[in-house]
Amino acid sequence: MLKIFGILCILSGSTGIGLTCARELEMRITELQELQQALLQLRGEIRYMHQPLAEAFLHLAGNAPNPFREFFLHTARDLQRRNGQTAEEIWGRNLKNDMAELHISRKEIGDLKKLGSMLGYLDVEMQVSALDYYLEQLRLSVGQAREAAGSRRRLYQYMGILGGAALVILIF
Repeated sequence: MLKIFGILCILSGSTGIGLTCARELEMRITELQELQQALLQLRGEIRYMHQPLAEAFLHLAGNAPNPFREFFLHTARDLQRRNGQTAEEIWGRNLKNDMAELHISRKEIGDLKKLGSMLGYLDVEMQVSALDYYLEQLRLSVGQAREAAGSRRRLYQYMGILGGAALVILIF
């Protein structure tokens, strides 16, 4: 009886690990799409509404899902206070603090950090151009993430199940 319980625990745990890995691939795609949507909205706020960054970020915080909501809210408040910091420093610090739990790649985080260095001190057209460039990179990242998720999702699920089965055979 105890042996069967142990086998079930190992199988359910390994299957859970496989499903979690597969779910993280989906979460990456979702987060990239949410970021893309928020930055499209930021582009509109800057280009058509001629909003200062702090006000544009406050407006974005009202519509964005977490953790983007927290990021935009903290960045807007810090931009309003400034305390001798540049927009790039504020962006980078809040990116590190509020977006640490994202499932996106390090390269994508690095690109997002670079975007922060181009916002806040350039004129409207340059900021819009920087956002356009980043949005194009983001579109490519979403495509790559979808491609990777399609091929790896089942692999992770099967490896979780088969890994658990192999462990059960080795132990028992």
